[in-house]
Amino acid sequence: LMAVEAAHGPAPESLSFQALHERIAQVAACLAAQGIGPGDVVAQFAENGPRWLAVDQGLMRLGAANAVRGSQAPVEELAYILGDCGARALVLEDASLLEPLQAAGALAGLRFVLLLHGEVPASGASVPLLSWQELLASGVHRSAVLEPAEGPESRLATILYTSGTTGRPKGVPLSQANLLHQVRTLGVAVSPQPGERVLSVLPIWHAYERSAGYLLLSRGCSQSYTNLRQFKGDLQRVRPHYLISVPRLWEALYGGFQGALEGMPASKQKLLRTALAASQTHARSLRQWRDLADHPL
Repeated sequence: LMAVEAAHGPAPESLSFQALHERIAQVAACLAAQGIGPGDVVAQFAENGPRWLAVDQGLMRLGAANAVRGSQAPVEELAYILGDCGARALVLEDASLLEPLQAAGALAGLRFVLLLHGEVPASGASVPLLSWQELLASGVHRSAVLEPAEGPESRLATILYTSGTTGRPKGVPLSQANLLHQVRTLGVAVSPQPGERVLSVLPIWHAYERSAGYLLLSRGCSQSYTNLRQFKGDLQRVRPHYLISVPRLWEALYGGFQGALEGMPASKQKLLRTALAASQTHARSLRQWRDLADHPL
């Protein structure tokens, strides 16, 4: 059963649940071989994909935490986050941020920088650099014997940072208990079943996306990562049972649909609007039946 896939990333990848479990254990062992352990914080500036998830869960397996932000954020914000969270290491999407962060003096004191995609550049850097392949090779003999770190649920799991639109980014620390509570709370609202499909378009480090993603994976759902450019095609390809979203996404889709509709002949507009009205009535009735039923329809 497929657990996660990224069909459009720099390295298209698909992992079964067994393969994902093994990869997380492998990444944890490799990070431990690089000196990461309980209580350490690793900054993670990267995008949606199985590799992001493997690092995230590998760190939790070690009792470490990550400080997360997207790779497209302003360099000034990322440099500030690196210092503010006290990062021991850094995970990047690729090498594109290395030079700007080094120029800002943000890499000083890091044990290493891991690139999820691409090769390590030939030009020198102030800290050791690792490609994804090099990381996986560094702890290949330890993954079978490295047990998950024991510790209280109050242990730090992650630090979420705001966008910094009202000043410097502000970090929100969340414990493992915080994340578990969010997952359990979402599990009251929905009842996902093993094998159901999920399409993930929000940034993987987004608080809502992250909690929902944890829940759906814990219930055996198959998660496909997409982006706005590939979103329309992936809706048809994946045919998801669940789509994690925010109102802004639907507003953009609605605006695009209305623009296309207004460019059609009046007769076709009338036909489509009638069909939409009928579908809204059907959806409303389905929701009413679902509320009355003992199980999801």
